[in-house]
Amino acid sequence: MPIPSDYYYAKLGKPNPRRTRHLWSPESVRQILHNYTYLGHLVQLRTTTVSYKNHKTIKRDEEDMIVVKNTHEPIVSQELWDRVREMEQSVSQGKRNNSGYVANLSGLIYCQDCGNKVRLAWNNTTNDSKKKPRKYIRHNYNCTSYMKFGKRYCPSHYIKMSYIDAVILEDIRSLASLVVENEDAARARFLAHKTKHHEEQYAVDTRKLTEGKYRLQELDTLIQTIYEDKVLGKVSEDVSMKLMAKYEAEQKELSAEVAELEARLSAIKQDEEDVELFIARLKKYTDVQELTREMCLELIEYITLDAYVEGQSREIYINYKLLDEPLKDKRSLF
Repeated sequence: MPIPSDYYYAKLGKPNPRRTRHLWSPESVRQILHNYTYLGHLVQLRTTTVSYKNHKTIKRDEEDMIVVKNTHEPIVSQELWDRVREMEQSVSQGKRNNSGYVANLSGLIYCQDCGNKVRLAWNNTTNDSKKKPRKYIRHNYNCTSYMKFGKRYCPSHYIKMSYIDAVILEDIRSLASLVVENEDAARARFLAHKTKHHEEQYAVDTRKLTEGKYRLQELDTLIQTIYEDKVLGKVSEDVSMKLMAKYEAEQKELSAEVAELEARLSAIKQDEEDVELFIARLKKYTDVQELTREMCLELIEYITLDAYVEGQSREIYINYKLLDEPLKDKRSLF
């Protein structure tokens, strides 16, 4: 797709007179991926003014705008839009080297001891000489606190990039193989893992919700009956007012409880959607042979790494997106 200036002059049948590389700027792409209009929605009341006297334009908060959905054909798909929002919320922004390369797990690893990020560290590969100048290559990770303040603040978490990449790749491949071998069993396992905290509560909440809705209907009938009896003179005003106040207080409290129960039960449905999306992502990497940055950003929320102790095995936690917590307690590195 041509950039706006190229498109404009192409419509006029003229070459673009501006000095340009004919490439979209990052800022232009960012604006498109934050503009609901490209998603097929009409956004109104984007701005306002200070007052009818001061016409200085002020951008409204997003919740104060009016969005009319599906008014025209979208240019940006909902899937791409959601992926961009997901990447913005990611803990990793990544760090580029001089050639623009970003390591697969850059920004995704945290120290299990101090909680700071584990970052890329330098290794010199040759001695400094005229024939062989010293070269520094980032091919290992270590705790930021250790690199800044030493072992008094936090122990070393040194690990080679190739080692941890291999472990992450193997874990992703093992999950993908579960889906390939028996997708239903894998789905049940992922869902059971995700819902384990509220699985037992689900039946109780369902029963309470049914009872609560039924009681709200009863209260509506009772309030209507008391009002009619008061009008007909069957019940005194004092008695009717007391009963009305009692039933209305119960109705208000019960309505809040029903709303909370509905929100909790809707989370169960969201869990099922999350698991389906996670499986769909895994299917893309069933035959993957090497770890990529895209794969890590799509599947992994963050990773925690324990300290390095020579001669001892090490373990990490891999927190996958859409599953909330690690599928297993730990992953052994060696």
